[in-house]
Order: sequence, then structure tokens, then C-alpha cells
Amino acid sequence: MDETPAGTAQLLPDHLHSPLLHAGFWRRFVAYLIDGFIVGGAAVILYLVLAVILVVPAAAGRHGFTGRMLALLVVFEVLVVVGQWLYFALCESSRLQATPGKLALGLRVTDMQGRRIGFGRASGRFFGKILSGIIMDVGYMLAGWTARKQALHDLLANCCVVRRDALDAYTRGELDASTVPPGARTGMPGWAIALIVVGVGVCVLAPVAILAAIAVPAYQNYLVRTQVAEGQVLAGTAKAAVDAYVANTGNVPRDNGAAGLSAPDSLHGRYVSGVQIDNGSVIVTYGRAADGAIAGDHLVFKPYGSRDAVKWRCSSSDIKVRYLPVVCRD
Repeated sequence: MDETPAGTAQLLPDHLHSPLLHAGFWRRFVAYLIDGFIVGGAAVILYLVLAVILVVPAAAGRHGFTGRMLALLVVFEVLVVVGQWLYFALCESSRLQATPGKLALGLRVTDMQGRRIGFGRASGRFFGKILSGIIMDVGYMLAGWTARKQALHDLLANCCVVRRDALDAYTRGELDASTVPPGARTGMPGWAIALIVVGVGVCVLAPVAILAAIAVPAYQNYLVRTQVAEGQVLAGTAKAAVDAYVANTGNVPRDNGAAGLSAPDSLHGRYVSGVQIDNGSVIVTYGRAADGAIAGDHLVFKPYGSRDAVKWRCSSSDIKVRYLPVVCRD
């Protein structure tokens, strides 16, 4: 996107000679807060979406969960950086010359002559913020001290942040320090700025908070249910052994040995510490690796029916119903 002249060919005057032109530190700070609400809300939604795509499918498996989590963090960080870069660079090099936060405060990003900047310069300004931040944010504070209210990243990119109406007046030759009447208001009143911040917070963060309040518990419940389901799968071997024993003898096996199985703790999984046969019943015990909601709890399968048709009833006296498989909830 090329730089398009929209101002004068001369350098913009400094704050001393044109006190209404340049945006001060606090006005820019509030604009950045508004943009932060927008970017932060989008980042939360992005994280939830990536978690569902990358992590949930691996949650029930014994392998790959750690790798998926690492991939989630790497992809999330990359997308957040790229997203912020495009958000700021595209908005500030656009016809509006401002992000939504700056638009709300009546600000505009220009070059040193008050003209629209291109995408390349806007990108340089964005990445210059890294330097402004790593020196304990002193680079941002420079906006309160420099002659044209420029932060370090503005100086690096030869940019200014100005008040839109004041710039328009300046380019028409109507803005001058000598023409500013005593007591003239130099910007948006404090109550209006506070109202904008609160409004953006309600409109952006509230829906995100509601979404997170719904999605996070639901995701946690899903993870616990997948751990419980592992016990249901591991119980299958013991149930088959009981079926065979009943078919051959007409009775139920007393323990694992009678059913021809190894010791209970040898029948384990990632979350299950053991599968035990106790007078025909198959008892699944969840170990310390399981979620705290089910660690140490049991899933019990009791046989009933006839020698020729053994059926199973699933239940639990200590696991909450919402975590149980559907067939175990009656």
C-alpha cells in the first residue's frame, strides 16, 4: 500500500508551537486499552478454538497429549503475533489511518508531514513496539516527553500520532498556538473516555467471559469423561473372562486368578490403576494419574441373567453421574 499525500510537505510543528495537534501519552494509552480489549478478546476465542481442534481429540488417548499441548501453545503464539501485526499495520495504513481504539479517541497515525503511511512503515512501527516494551516500557513513556509526543517506535518509523480534527484544521491553516482561545478544551472529556473504555469492556470482554465460563467447565467435564471411558474399555477383557467362566461352569469366578487373568494391578492404563474381579463383579479403580474428581474412585460392572446369556449392569457409588458413560447412568 503506497503512501498517499494527505497533508503538508513541511514537517509537522512540535507540541510547543501547536499544542492541540499531537496526541499525548494518556490519550494514546486509553486508545491502546481499547485495542487491547479487542485483541485480547479475539485471542481468548482463538485459544478455545485451537484447544478444541488440537487437544480434545488427544485427551482420551494415552499418547500425544503433551505434543498436542505444545503444538497448541506454539500455534497460538504465532497466530497472536501475526494477528496483532496485521490488526495494527492494516488499520494504521488504511484510509482511516487508525485502529478502532484510535478512532474512538479521534486519533490518526501519520508520517512526519501529516500524510498517510504505507503498510511497510506501519509494520516497522508495530515491531518497533517490541523495543519500546523490552526497555521497561520507557519507549512508550517517551510519548509524554518528546517534542511531538512520539514514542520510541514512532521515532524509529518517523511517524506521529495526531488528533484527527486538529490535523485537518492545521492543513487548512486554521490551527495555530496563537489562535487557541484561553480555556479551550483540548480533547475528549474524561467521562467520555471512561464511558468508551467501560463500553468496550462490556461489549467485548463480557461475551468472551461468558463463553469461557461455559466452555472451560464443559471441556474439563469432557476430559474427565474420557478418563472414565478408559475404565470401561479395560473392563472389557475381564467381562469376557467372566462370560467364558459362567458359560463353562455355571458359576461366577471368585477373583482374577479363577477367571484366568493376571493380578488386578497388571490390568492398568493411563488413568486406571487396576481391574479386579470380585465374585463375578468387575471393579475398575482409577489411579493418581486420573483427574482429582475420579482419582481413587471405582466403576463397577455386575453380571446378571442366565448361563447362556450373561448381561452387565454398570454403576458407581463414588463417581458423579455427569462423568459416567451413558450406559452407566441408570
